[in-house]
Amino acid sequence: MRKIVVIVLFLVISFFVFSIIFQTREQPPAISYSFDFDQMDKDFWLMGQWGSFKRAYDLADVQNGILTMTSDNTEAIPYLLSKPIELRSGDVITLTRKVKISHGSGMFAGGLAMYQTNDSELIPDGTDGSWFTALGDGICLVEYSYDLTPNQKRPGKDIIRFLAADWEYNDNFKLIPPVYDEWIQESLSYDTRSSQLTYKLGDTEYKLSSYKIDQNNIRFFMHAYGAGSGNEVDIDSIEVTVINK
Repeated sequence: MRKIVVIVLFLVISFFVFSIIFQTREQPPAISYSFDFDQMDKDFWLMGQWGSFKRAYDLADVQNGILTMTSDNTEAIPYLLSKPIELRSGDVITLTRKVKISHGSGMFAGGLAMYQTNDSELIPDGTDGSWFTALGDGICLVEYSYDLTPNQKRPGKDIIRFLAADWEYNDNFKLIPPVYDEWIQESLSYDTRSSQLTYKLGDTEYKLSSYKIDQNNIRFFMHAYGAGSGNEVDIDSIEVTVINK
């Protein structure tokens, strides 16, 4: 009897050891991209002019490792768009950036957004709609909003809005006190396991539910949209990670 128990115990232990080894071997590798802006990575980032997908790297200033986008020239507002990044089942994708946000006396709506897309190239495929539709399907938006006008469709004034795609219908958003004119680290992530969005500003996290993505890739989009002078987004560094959990 004791011999049978020993054999069974050996088989159970062997099964768990084999399972751990097998799962470890099959774990997809983590993917990481880091940018310090000593120079622009033009294979990963498209610098474009608002309303167009033409390359316009001269619209942003890159000096001493800092990328600066402004809306001082309202006829040539720059944006930064990442290439499509493939997601696997179980992946958590996170963009982290060290950033300084400033606004002038006019309207400011600087943003960090996430889109899903089946595009695989840096330049989005054209559509019959507006250029915005070619970015893909919006997943979420973090918007630094300084706009004191009374008739605003989006919630809050002089606020950071963290908006899921269904914010307008399900009140699926967070309003966050803004941080201006100082360097701070922020991150935005999407978890394919739970379809949960997480925005972290400094040491504080905010979470929203999202829909389950059904396209292959994720893009990140950021800008300094506004009116008047003094609206500025300075980026010291960006890191994008894709970790399978």
